Amino acid sequence: MTKIAIVGTKDLMKDTIEILHSLKIIHIVDFKEQDETFQIGKPLGEVSRFSELLLSLRSLISTFDIRPQNLKKTYSKRDISRELETEVIQTENQLKVLNLKISKLTSIINEIDRLKSVGDLEEIGLEKNLFKSLNMVVSSKTDLENKRNNLKKELDQIIKEKSSFLLQYEDLLSSEIEKMEAPLRFTTTKNTFMVEGWIPESKYSSLHTTLDKKYGDRIHLEKVKYSDEESVPVELKHPSSVKPFELLLDLFEYPKSTEIDPTFAIFITFPLFYGIMLGDIGYGLTILLFSSILKMKFKTEGWNMLLGILQYSSIYTIAFGFLDGEFFGFDIFRLFGIEEIFGISLPIIDRIVDFMPVLIMSISIGIVHVLLGLTFGFINVLKQHGVKEAILEKGSWIILVISIVFFALSLSFTNVLMYFGGALLMISVILLVLGEGFIGLIEIFGIMSNILSYVRLMAIGLSSVGIAIVINSIVVDIVLPKGGVFILLGYLILIGGHVGNIILGILASFLHALRLHYVEFFTKFYEGGGIKFKPFGI
Repeated sequence: MTKIAIVGTKDLMKDTIEILHSLKIIHIVDFKEQDETFQIGKPLGEVSRFSELLLSLRSLISTFDIRPQNLKKTYSKRDISRELETEVIQTENQLKVLNLKISKLTSIINEIDRLKSVGDLEEIGLEKNLFKSLNMVVSSKTDLENKRNNLKKELDQIIKEKSSFLLQYEDLLSSEIEKMEAPLRFTTTKNTFMVEGWIPESKYSSLHTTLDKKYGDRIHLEKVKYSDEESVPVELKHPSSVKPFELLLDLFEYPKSTEIDPTFAIFITFPLFYGIMLGDIGYGLTILLFSSILKMKFKTEGWNMLLGILQYSSIYTIAFGFLDGEFFGFDIFRLFGIEEIFGISLPIIDRIVDFMPVLIMSISIGIVHVLLGLTFGFINVLKQHGVKEAILEKGSWIILVISIVFFALSLSFTNVLMYFGGALLMISVILLVLGEGFIGLIEIFGIMSNILSYVRLMAIGLSSVGIAIVINSIVVDIVLPKGGVFILLGYLILIGGHVGNIILGILASFLHALRLHYVEFFTKFYEGGGIKFKPFGI
């Protein structure tokens, strides 16, 4: 990113805003500290009138549930002229009038429905004419319903024809208001204006060429020096497959420009942890199906990212379901009499029986994940403070974790590994004391706790499969053998039980995978608090 300043005379401010808005490359830094000479600029045009119109339009769009995803054809943004304001107001009035008529008719029809029998009113001594009028009102219900249906059809037709138009106009108004209010972010004097902001380094030349070609020396653009303490906006660029996992950074803190962006690492590890914990073919397929259906219905960016994460996680869940041989808690390979494929005994991992291998796998994943976090931390400190600080702050912990690995391996292999572990432990302790003082030694227990926290990969998985097995056992061994109505009851228990277990599994796996990243992984390297790059005009 490059920090820039654009200075020009006030008569060029409006045109400059138009250019910057169309280029969509500058993240404007708001001017705040005004004095007698330098003032915050004043908005252009009739902002208040446009704001009122936009508010009214958004209310209309919200009332009639007009959203881009409800349109059959794609609408283009800001492809409409401001002169069509009159037509928008006419459409708004048409919709409001029709909606009011429908509402009144609905109210009258509801009142008629309450008069279950006009004959009952005769007994209370109503005059003959009044009774006749009431009878006519009740008999006109069908006509009123037909009239209401016709009005609804007319309303739906207008919404169908004008939806795209109204959304385009909303975009246009938003865009115009953003441009009109832009001077509120500028520094101005009596005759000049200045705007500061950040642009990608690669865009500087094209911006310089555009302004120079348009205004010559009447507009001045230059790069501005900035201090290390100044926050530089961060622009994350990931492939579409990785992009949903940016949501997990948005929920936590945006990375600083000096930090490693962990999105790609999360893209690999988050669904992996999720799949290990839930690990069931049936559950994975169910989550994949529902997240795909919901993704078609909810098309906002936030929902798309969240459901995208669920889709990826469900694929891992299916994959680990094959390894575990679980399908809604049933041993699917035993169910079909499959004992081995290509000489490999199935299931490859039986979570209930193979307790120790799953425990070792969970702790091993914890060691690798914590080491990855410490390595990211080492790189961050190396870039910011140099080799010495990186070794003392993060290298010492990396050596400590590796020494633990050697100690663990020595239990199964040669004792020589224990000596390597001991030597590395001594080195790490010395570095810890040099880097953090004796308080660093106390933190050793903290990192042990971090690694052991990954045991939840096994524990959550066992609880999920345990509940599924209990549900299946109750239905298959107790309820279904009774026959008759108990067969229907058995299927209801089976469906209800597994639906509940899936919901529990989705929440538990998501939250615990999130915890392993935020608490055990991020604390090794990530501070966050960065600013998201928001180009003017987007």
